[in-house]
Amino acid sequence: MGEFEKACQELEIPLIVLPPKKPAYNGGVERGNRTFREEFYALPWLRADSVGTMRYELKLALEKYNHYRPHRALKGVSPMEYIRTSALEV
Repeated sequence: MGEFEKACQELEIPLIVLPPKKPAYNGGVERGNRTFREEFYALPWLRADSVGTMRYELKLALEKYNHYRPHRALKGVSPMEYIRTSALEV
């Protein structure tokens, strides 16, 4: 058992192992990967010269993705806006 698996076991976090080459089983994650590949990693101007610079650029991209970018699955609102409005409905 690897270090990650041991840590999850100690914290009582269940691990779900998906079969390889079955992206349909994990569609949400696959869609997120595609979005970041198209909207972040493929940017021609993204030339991080250090890990720190890349972390900063990724932080900005995550901020945009979660706070400003509309998501079709969330009826055109950002994830944070969806959470705010959902909390008001309860």
